[in-house]
Amino acid sequence: MVITCIRSILKDAVNIIERFTGKNPSLPIISNILLKTEPQKLILKATNLEIGAEITIPAKVIKEGSITIPPRILSSILQTITDEKISLEVKNQKLHLETDLTSTEIYGVDPKDFPILPTVKHGNKLQIHNSALLRIFSHILQVISISDFKPEISGLYIKSEKTTLIFAGTDSFRLTEERTSDFQGEDIQAIIPLRPLQELWKIVSVADGETEFIFSKDQALIKTGNVQIITRLIQGTFPDYTNLIPKEFSTTIRAPKNDLLAGVKLSGVFASKLNDIMLSYQKDRLVLEIVNPEIGKHTKEIKAEVFGKSGRVGFNHRYLSDAVDSIESETVFLGLNDETKPAVVKDEENPTLVSIIMPLRI
Repeated sequence: MVITCIRSILKDAVNIIERFTGKNPSLPIISNILLKTEPQKLILKATNLEIGAEITIPAKVIKEGSITIPPRILSSILQTITDEKISLEVKNQKLHLETDLTSTEIYGVDPKDFPILPTVKHGNKLQIHNSALLRIFSHILQVISISDFKPEISGLYIKSEKTTLIFAGTDSFRLTEERTSDFQGEDIQAIIPLRPLQELWKIVSVADGETEFIFSKDQALIKTGNVQIITRLIQGTFPDYTNLIPKEFSTTIRAPKNDLLAGVKLSGVFASKLNDIMLSYQKDRLVLEIVNPEIGKHTKEIKAEVFGKSGRVGFNHRYLSDAVDSIESETVFLGLNDETKPAVVKDEENPTLVSIIMPLRI
């Protein structure tokens, strides 16, 4: 293999692709990345056997070939050198990297044992703009929890209903749902594992354009820009949560988002092992209170509109903070019943987003 390419483009590609490598004593080659040429381009591949990725960058290919190498070494070199034009050549399973001022040799491994990444050529397609995807990821991915006992909740649930696309995530103690009409596709219903979506989040956060999903029965191919991610889908049935979202409340509260969020976050400094925070509410007043016998206590009073019964309820402060933080308007709506029923946190100006949190029994 003999090629020339641009250092900054290769550096960015290596920084992404190395996050998809894995560790397996019986297949050590997956800790490397694969470099492979095709006409006028260089392809980088990596896999941990659960998910895989492929990135294509432009290159002047003088001689075709391939090699696998440790990504961290290549990444460190590309971070250090300043010349933009670089030459790569493979000789005797060694990658020679040269610029006008530097010369580097990296020991590689024959790519013959590198796993072949599966692909999805046919299936139901979904296209969504990266800006919409970023908004949804920021609201939902944080509530998803990896569970060996309930694998069906270890990913993001996606379902299309006519002109609406539904996203939902849960860890059994809280759930967030968001709906959007900003998409193209139909007959979509799948659970995508959390890990590839976390990586996709990082990629689309610095890229405009759209992301395309192609779903087969048990896999999904995700394309955005010059990056492709292949992942298995989680088999099973996502919990039917629609009846868990209360429609009526014994108490409703409307509070300033910034005041409530600041109070909840500050209370976290005093959090006990339960991460609990108490909310006391009565007409025109909401009080946040947290007591930790080992540290101290903290209270904060917030002016709020309270309708219905007065009362007191406890929540995990981090769950409450995440739900409030996802609200984009200036006012947060809290819908409460008793401690056995979930509370609703939502943005009345954006009915497409709703979170529910189970109260703590303290």
